[in-house]
Amino acid sequence: MAILLGCGGCEIVTLATVSTMLDIAGTVATTGPEVFSMGKLSTALMADDGEIQKAVRRAGADLHLHLVRDRQEKSYRNIWDFQFQDDRKSKIEVTVEKRAGMLCWLRVNVGIFGSEPTARLIMHRIESHLPPTAAAPGTK
Repeated sequence: MAILLGCGGCEIVTLATVSTMLDIAGTVATTGPEVFSMGKLSTALMADDGEIQKAVRRAGADLHLHLVRDRQEKSYRNIWDFQFQDDRKSKIEVTVEKRAGMLCWLRVNVGIFGSEPTARLIMHRIESHLPPTAAAPGTK
């Protein structure tokens, strides 16, 4: 980033330029509450974990994804794990981790070579099935 600023003199460097350069370096830059890195899209939500689990199932049904796995992690009682498959047999994993009564982390994993737009679509479909107060800040 120092190189970008040093070479540009007093010119304004856009966030898109900085984001592109950081992405090339393997670092994540984002302008919203969701972070996409290495095939995983993550956010935090203010919602009950049961509400989020129902929303994940409904989002999968909306997109006609085949539900392969829907289970609570054996080692971690606060984590719920889902796996979906599309028509091309690509796996999509969704993890809901309860951090507090009304705080959950949500991660959509489309694989390291997976599609970021696909991950974002799934995340937004999940959020659409949650109460308006559950959305991550800035998403609605």
